[in-house]
Amino acid sequence: MAFQKPTVNVIKPDIKNLSIYLRSTKKFGKSTLFRDIILEKYGDPSRGLLIGCGNEVGYKMLDNLNVTQITSWKDAVELKDWLINEKGKEHNIEMLAFDTCDEFCLLADEQTIRVSNLETGKKCKSVLGAFGGFYAGPKYSANNLIKPYLTELQLAGFGIMCIAHTKYKTITQKGTVDGEGYMQLTSNLSSEYENAFGDCLDVVLTGVIDRDIEEETVDGKTKRHSTGEVRKLYFRGTTDIDAGGRFAFGSVPEYMIFDKPNMAADFIKVIEEGMEKSKLTKHFASTTFHPTEPAPVPKPEPIVEEKEEVPFDEDVPPMNEPVELAEGEYPNDLLDIIKSEVGKTDKERKGKAVAILKSHGLKKVGDAPEDVLKELYDILCR
Repeated sequence: MAFQKPTVNVIKPDIKNLSIYLRSTKKFGKSTLFRDIILEKYGDPSRGLLIGCGNEVGYKMLDNLNVTQITSWKDAVELKDWLINEKGKEHNIEMLAFDTCDEFCLLADEQTIRVSNLETGKKCKSVLGAFGGFYAGPKYSANNLIKPYLTELQLAGFGIMCIAHTKYKTITQKGTVDGEGYMQLTSNLSSEYENAFGDCLDVVLTGVIDRDIEEETVDGKTKRHSTGEVRKLYFRGTTDIDAGGRFAFGSVPEYMIFDKPNMAADFIKVIEEGMEKSKLTKHFASTTFHPTEPAPVPKPEPIVEEKEEVPFDEDVPPMNEPVELAEGEYPNDLLDIIKSEVGKTDKERKGKAVAILKSHGLKKVGDAPEDVLKELYDILCR
């Protein structure tokens, strides 16, 4: 089958299910935040991977961080293939961070120049001259390389964070006659690359350092001094700050204060609560639908009693009652317990378990990796 069958999307409030475009002024703590998120969420640095791009090697002072470095687009493609093909085999990485977008775009530009030279037979010295110019080169980098790359990783189940820097730019709104605009803090990337990351990723967060300025007059000259500062990470855009995302209105604050050495727990809480509050049922739980004519009730198709597939081996003898475990804890013999429990569970739970297997493209529970077994355990045994 060449396409994915349609399914009704359901928000799963887990930060790894969200893709984040994180921009800020330098030394805000972006890479540190990613490291702390992995340790807070998983307690294991190997579950995340920070990817240093090109000439950006910003992780030397970050202890307990799983890192790699890519210096060409070939490296990037080989890394992507390894991440997807070896997940659950050579690694258990859940979340990725690209540090930084500036350097990642340069790797894509080098590949664009090579492709242009091969396809056109004309050598160009920069990406602006690729494919005949007129910004065809940057558009190729953004649309043919960066967007498909990030999308493929997201579809493979990886959480993505792309780290970039900020710059004040003049924003001109469409429809203005005089051409005047206003200054806004956004990324330092050109529009083609900025749109590539902004389109592919779920949320755009912008970090700023608000400084308290005090003026002092000395010998007739006015001097300005910084007397304090507050670090803020914006989730919603303002006239001065470019930010935003796919959260439902009111589900996240306009910004959060970064006033602790480790902000990971607070950040994860804001993100995952925002995802939970963005569920449609949270907004329309009390709404009653009144159709003008009674809608026919479709007969549900059985998904459990399929003869051609036997996802669970029901011949396994029942084990002793499973020990009650705290949320987030799992026994060592997951597969045996699941096989034992499925024979004595109700149809509804078994149907959910079969649906989970199918959603991961699995025919038998014995083929399921550990993360899927944990999902099945939560359905059948808790």
